[in-house]
Amino acid sequence: MEKFGNKPQEAFRDVQKGDSIIKWYDDEGLIRPIRSVRCHTGLSAVVPVKKDEEGRDIGFVKPGNNHHIAIYIDSTGKRLEHACTFWHAVERKKYNLPVVIKNTNDVWDIILSQSEGTYPESFLEKLPPANMTLEMSLQQNEMIILGADKQLVDEMLSNKDYAKLSEYLYVVWSLSNSDYWFRHHLETKNSELKSVESAKEAKRYYRSNSVAFFMALAPLKVKINHIGEIVAIGNQ
Repeated sequence: MEKFGNKPQEAFRDVQKGDSIIKWYDDEGLIRPIRSVRCHTGLSAVVPVKKDEEGRDIGFVKPGNNHHIAIYIDSTGKRLEHACTFWHAVERKKYNLPVVIKNTNDVWDIILSQSEGTYPESFLEKLPPANMTLEMSLQQNEMIILGADKQLVDEMLSNKDYAKLSEYLYVVWSLSNSDYWFRHHLETKNSELKSVESAKEAKRYYRSNSVAFFMALAPLKVKINHIGEIVAIGNQ
């Protein structure tokens, strides 16, 4: 650094030697520096992915945001929420399991048919429990009809009353455990909308803090093609 006037860009740049380009440490006759380091991030919500010889967790990843929220019905008819992170979605795919699990018994039957140790405990504990059937799933940016019962939706579709249907059409904005945000499909992706006093009353967005409140909105997912036509309806 002293040689280059304490200018790191000058000190650590590659050096042209004839027709070749060599690294700065080779030019200085130094031993090749360390190739990797271990960093402490201070993150708390991490998932272990590597162990040492004694079985202690030494490698971690940040699981990221939720890939989807699944709402299940158990054997008693009770609705239960289950969140799947992006990391766990990748893990499910890696083990050839469905990313969005429709029937949890089918998945657990597959797991129990394999030899012990096939799936790490850290993976298994994040799966939804047995005896649950998917009622609906939610992913960011999906389109969803809120606040209109099925009879009204059927009438609007049969009459091709898309102007009326537009009033009830929302985008899945953000998802976390028991906290779902939906913005009206004509609204821009503007986080300041959440702080606009009249926006909630005007139904420019919905915020749901419970599965019960959300289901009371009669949610119905739809798929829309590139010219704005509804081409599929269904919550799974």
